[in-house]
Amino acid sequence: MNEQFEKQMKELLNEEFADFIKALSFPSIKGFYTNPLKKDVIPYLDKQYIQPSKVVKNGYYFDYQQYPLGKSPFFHCGAFYIQEPSAMLVAHFLNVKQDDYVLDMCGAPGGKTCAIASQLSNNGLMITNDIVPLRAKILSENVERFGLKNTIVTNCDPLSFPKILPQFFDKIILDAPCSGEGMFRKNDQAIKTWSLEKINECAHIQKKLIDAAMKLLKPGGQLIYSTCTYNIQENEKQVQYILDNYDCSLIPLEKSQGMSEGIHMSEVIRLYPHKHRGEGHFIALIQKNEISQIKKVKSMKPSISRQNMKLVDDFYQKYLNIKTPQYLYDNNNHIYAILPQFPELKGIRILRNGLYLGECKKNRFEPSLALALTLQKNDVKQSYTFHESDEEISAYIHGETIEGTNQKGYGVIFVEEFPLSFYKESQHQAKNLYPKGLRR
Repeated sequence: MNEQFEKQMKELLNEEFADFIKALSFPSIKGFYTNPLKKDVIPYLDKQYIQPSKVVKNGYYFDYQQYPLGKSPFFHCGAFYIQEPSAMLVAHFLNVKQDDYVLDMCGAPGGKTCAIASQLSNNGLMITNDIVPLRAKILSENVERFGLKNTIVTNCDPLSFPKILPQFFDKIILDAPCSGEGMFRKNDQAIKTWSLEKINECAHIQKKLIDAAMKLLKPGGQLIYSTCTYNIQENEKQVQYILDNYDCSLIPLEKSQGMSEGIHMSEVIRLYPHKHRGEGHFIALIQKNEISQIKKVKSMKPSISRQNMKLVDDFYQKYLNIKTPQYLYDNNNHIYAILPQFPELKGIRILRNGLYLGECKKNRFEPSLALALTLQKNDVKQSYTFHESDEEISAYIHGETIEGTNQKGYGVIFVEEFPLSFYKESQHQAKNLYPKGLRR
């Protein structure tokens, strides 16, 4: 272990330091939360390997060595999201209202985004972003798997947002890039790359992101600031920077289950692996008090050709029992269901604009995985249902076809009550439409 890091932690923890170091030698803790937009998956899981969180609603711990939920078909169906238990508390402490507009500034891989967006109604809005293209792609895939319709995924420098969305958001999540000290137990790379220089570099970036967040918040809006690190410079000093430079209040967070107070800042939360069942984390909730006039932001306009509209309508009428979404946007024949409150994001790279429905090509409409993952059994006219352990499900996720019953056209494969993917059947063969990049 780095000597400078040990010195820092001894100063922070005093007599608790030995317990902290001992905790770093234990296996990391894994957790998940269930998807409120879908059926309850808990009755289908093996109870001997899961344990409910006493704090996070719909949150659970699980034994990943004995019960690897990431390989479960229910994971592919978006029935739950696997997330480190301490990180789950960020969404827990952000008290969102159904119609809030929320920004996740550094959203990948998507645990906080999915937890919050799934609590919003279709009058609410989530914009989730990551500056790194590969991370933004993973973020988009997780949003898709969770079946979110009210979410825009972007790939840009979050410092670009204040120019186009000033004072637009009710809530902002800033899980800031940090030195990663809380990742030491589960990530050897975090130990190798740690240095005092890295702390200073991260603190500089954090201040810039905080400044942007304050410009993006509505008066009365809330910023939840979090890191997975321990040092004061990236945590309490950043909160103090906000209080010193902006008209803001620090909202006290209710502590339980081994949560610690901040260093000379009782309102915030510190999480240590020797006290809390999870990895290291810091969380603070800040409310913006200033009163100012809000500028109106232009909304995105629906746009689709008559020909493509007909193709989408024909598909819905033939294969689904639900109406075609009201607001459609055509991006080079890729069709998205958008919502009236979606803002116009000029100059921003958008990976996912609401719900991706599918592609119009050669006078037909091909439905997307994203659309399939939002459907229930009574929404579709044709389907096959399998159990989690059935060979057909394993084969389908692997990319194989399934023997059909002479249905014709598109239907949805379900695992119990959970949609997995579209298929297209002809001559007793259900052609596999599960994306090649997700097969295993």
